[in-house]
Amino acid sequence: MRSYKLHGEQNFKWRGSDVSRLENLSDIVFALVITLAAAQSVPQSFSELTSLWRDALSLAFCFALLVVIWRLHHVFFRRYDLQDGTTLALNAVVLFLILVYIYPLKFMSDFVVAFFTGGFADDAEIIAALSFDQVAWLYLIYGGFFAGLYLTFAALYAHALAHADDIGLDARERAYTRFEIENGVGVALLSAAIVAFAFTLPAPLAPFVGALFSLIGLVSWVCGIKAEKRALAAEARL
Repeated sequence: MRSYKLHGEQNFKWRGSDVSRLENLSDIVFALVITLAAAQSVPQSFSELTSLWRDALSLAFCFALLVVIWRLHHVFFRRYDLQDGTTLALNAVVLFLILVYIYPLKFMSDFVVAFFTGGFADDAEIIAALSFDQVAWLYLIYGGFFAGLYLTFAALYAHALAHADDIGLDARERAYTRFEIENGVGVALLSAAIVAFAFTLPAPLAPFVGALFSLIGLVSWVCGIKAEKRALAAEARL
């Protein structure tokens, strides 16, 4: 039985111990992105100050998503401790994506919070912020972000799997590395499907296709079952 209560995971041995310069740079970028999101919430009047709770909710959503992405990044480097050129290039893509998408993410968060908490004065103000005709394009922006992000992480894991012998991955770790690849590709395909639905469904229905992002959990569950079967089969052959 592996010990993973304080360090590591059930299916992986953590190899990265010291924080590399690559991870330091990445943490700086993550901190910068959070700062950019928070900077947009600075009140300019007392009236804006009294409604700051909406900005706080919006910022909390952005922060939570960025923490999830940061953890994906952190866990990868703890598992494999890779610092070669390919890892550097793919890591740069991840950082570029979160830098580019922080403003669209904050816009979407602000809009959703204002919409569900009565932050808009009337329908005209809502349409001025986001019309039905623009919803599909908004999903294209966010679907592209999720697809690009998860495909990049899938590429990172594929790179790690290609060097499994050099890293010293055992059978279970190889099985769950494949899980990460399949999960990343699955989320990317789901994102593409959501974008397609947004463009093909009638305009009044398009805003609701975002609920399909909840299927990310189902994608991970299916991939996890396959990974566990592969791991058990590989361990049985040893």
